[in-house]
Amino acid sequence: MTPLMQQYYKIKDEHPNSVLFFRMGDFYELFGNDAVLSAGILGITLTKRNNGKAGEIPLCGFPYHAAERYVPKMVKAGHRVAICEQVEDPKTAKGLVKREVVEIITAGTSLSENVLDAKSSNFLVSVFGNATLDTFALASLEISTGDFSVCIGSAEEIECELYRIRPSEVLYESSQSIPFLDTFCLFEKTPATPLLVDFFEAEKSFETLCKQFKVDNLDSFGLNNLQGLIGAPGSVLLYALDQKKTSLDHLDRVRFKQLKNYMTLDPQTLRNLELLKPLNAEDDNSTLVHILDKTITAMGARKLKEWVAHPLLIKNEINERLDALDEILDNPILQADLKNELREIHDLERLMGRVGSGRANGRDLLALGKSLVKAAAVGELLADTKCPFLKQSGISGEDLLEKGHYILAYITDEPPLTLREGRIIRPGCSPKLDALNEGIREAREWLSGLEGRERKRTGISSLKIGFNKVFGYYLEVPSSHHDKVPEEYIRKQTLANAERFISPEMKEYETQILNAEGGINQLEYKIFCELRDHVNTWCPSLRDVAGKIAQIDCIYSLAKATIKYGFIRPELHEEKSLSIQDGFHPVIVSLNPQIEFIKNDTQIDWESLKIKLITGPNMAGKSTYLRQTGLIVLMAQMGCFVPAQKAKIGIVDRIFTRVGASDRLARGQSTFMVEMVETANILHNASDRSLILLDEIGRGTSTFDGLSLAWSIVEHIQKKIHAKTLFATHYHELTVLAEELNDVKNYHITVKEEHGSLLFLRKIISGACDSSYGIQVAEMAGLPKEVVVRAKGILKDLEGTPIHHSVSNTPTKIEKPQGDLFGGPSISTNEQLALEELQRADPNSLSPMDALQLLFDLKKHYLNK
Repeated sequence: MTPLMQQYYKIKDEHPNSVLFFRMGDFYELFGNDAVLSAGILGITLTKRNNGKAGEIPLCGFPYHAAERYVPKMVKAGHRVAICEQVEDPKTAKGLVKREVVEIITAGTSLSENVLDAKSSNFLVSVFGNATLDTFALASLEISTGDFSVCIGSAEEIECELYRIRPSEVLYESSQSIPFLDTFCLFEKTPATPLLVDFFEAEKSFETLCKQFKVDNLDSFGLNNLQGLIGAPGSVLLYALDQKKTSLDHLDRVRFKQLKNYMTLDPQTLRNLELLKPLNAEDDNSTLVHILDKTITAMGARKLKEWVAHPLLIKNEINERLDALDEILDNPILQADLKNELREIHDLERLMGRVGSGRANGRDLLALGKSLVKAAAVGELLADTKCPFLKQSGISGEDLLEKGHYILAYITDEPPLTLREGRIIRPGCSPKLDALNEGIREAREWLSGLEGRERKRTGISSLKIGFNKVFGYYLEVPSSHHDKVPEEYIRKQTLANAERFISPEMKEYETQILNAEGGINQLEYKIFCELRDHVNTWCPSLRDVAGKIAQIDCIYSLAKATIKYGFIRPELHEEKSLSIQDGFHPVIVSLNPQIEFIKNDTQIDWESLKIKLITGPNMAGKSTYLRQTGLIVLMAQMGCFVPAQKAKIGIVDRIFTRVGASDRLARGQSTFMVEMVETANILHNASDRSLILLDEIGRGTSTFDGLSLAWSIVEHIQKKIHAKTLFATHYHELTVLAEELNDVKNYHITVKEEHGSLLFLRKIISGACDSSYGIQVAEMAGLPKEVVVRAKGILKDLEGTPIHHSVSNTPTKIEKPQGDLFGGPSISTNEQLALEELQRADPNSLSPMDALQLLFDLKKHYLNK
């Protein structure tokens, strides 16, 4: 094996799980299995390399400058990429050029703009915990912005947080079994990276965090409660440092996130309310965050997603946002001025991330300088506002203006992408640099005048001066003037119709220019790095500014959405009631501006009405009504105006939803099993401050089973949980509960039937619906006419046909219950006589509806007793 390939395989063996981009001159080369894999993903030609006695091996490659295009493709395909560079100058190397892996790029550690979505955070997450104690820590790190946080909670709480922040890569201790993490990674298609236990060792984690933050202890970051779970933030930081091979100076803090300050949203609610992702499509237009996102900056767009996924529980904090929104809505001039200034602000968070990781180039610092000047303008705009959220935003105009102009005084208006070719630093920043530039200017002026002087001196009117990388500057003389060439010219090249020469004096000036250019480039690079290091010292304060700008952008965005869709300010209170007047579904209205959306009220006073039983046919709007109620509550608690005429919202701790199961079928679970699992989660975790939205519980099994379960679930919520509940159902038999339970009321979606056709009025009114109109809806859906006619005939037969309990027509014996079906005492003698009379009756004489009515009459009697 050649020395080069020995070097390659040595490095490859050190990174067996990564695709190795191996730098050879101006190319990155890939060998063996890496080449076969990458050629297919990148669409580049696969060839072979003769490796002597080792035989031929697959080979592919591409120019080094194409890496910005190809690395993202590999990462998005789910692979890790190790960048192996030449770490010494080939011209001065003695023997084989030294090479090292300078960076490993994964889904969660990329800093490339071609990988990152400007409007989405790219979290690297580590989960570590104690399954026996049901206590876990989740540390999330956004390397590109420096956002670093940690929270602790139960398995259920940490699972919910995973779905809310939607990480790009998850780390875990290889010997730990964390079922909810496995499920998340499997079905969200998130890369999971196992790490050795050393990464999670408490003492090592503590030392790593303290060293990174330059502190002696972590008390000031609120990590006292982590104790043995400190391995979560420690491991994620260790992994990031190991992958990036640099100090990552912008990671200067970690915050402890209190999950108790936010409304808990489980995966089902995130999905069913379509907060961040669409339910049944790839089009993000159908999400809540899409219709609310009128942000101007990338930072604001990321912050808005965080707000949507983390509604607040503290009334004062909610009102602070609402007050800010109110003031901006009342000031159209401020809205316009904010828009003009915000649109000139680049992504401060990621710019500072590039500065802190040593990756910022001249264009990055130029964008940073301009952004700070505009951020100062935003601070000035907010200085005269009244709302504390706006006025005390922490954006100091004078300080930012000074910092912005400091940077702009150094960086030229159009710096190049690379750092070592000069043209970055403005004149006047360095006397030494100015002297070098002056010397090179004089030499270039001499050379630019040389052509005219030599033409005049030699009499060769067609003499030209040229330049190439081989000879440098040269004099070109046509062959027809060969006899006029001066003796001091030195021939360098003969062409078909001309000859090229150099002169000693010309070569002297060329050397002066080349030496000066090299010195200028080195000096500019040195000055730039010093400037970048100085700017990096501003990182803590500038990250705070970036966070404030993001929040102001969110308020601006919500103001524009409020104006566009006609939202109103909600009133938040600590009671458990809920009052919404003329509420509507914000997403449906935004996507269908041409339709007249029928608005509906939602009144739950909690003391006398906790559960609304909602009946009505399919397509009438029950699910929409449930979802819009959930969205209105959620929007209010994130500090947003809401889609209604008036709204008084009692702060809820959780919103639970049970709507549909289509996305789980591929997981090997039946519709009914998914329904029961999700319902069980609600019944186990809901409180009297929760909002429960249930749609068609029990429909995935037989009619009697489903009805029994639905009935029992309503009773359990009413008797044990006491949560505000909207329960949509096709089981009209459930409506009898409103007669038995004083805080359960019947409502239905109005439908008008004319000549066998249905008109959906979509208005919620009190009272029960007496039909599901299933056959009419099927007819509207386009079922063949003969199928519909036959269905109507079967229905008529079923409604009039006696119920058969057995093939032998033997009357069914009803066993004497040992106690009340719902936990009451044994039945009385009179009730027993009624049951015995029922035993003697011929079951064939009972229609299905009669049988059900009899059972409900008995149940009603039990409840009265």
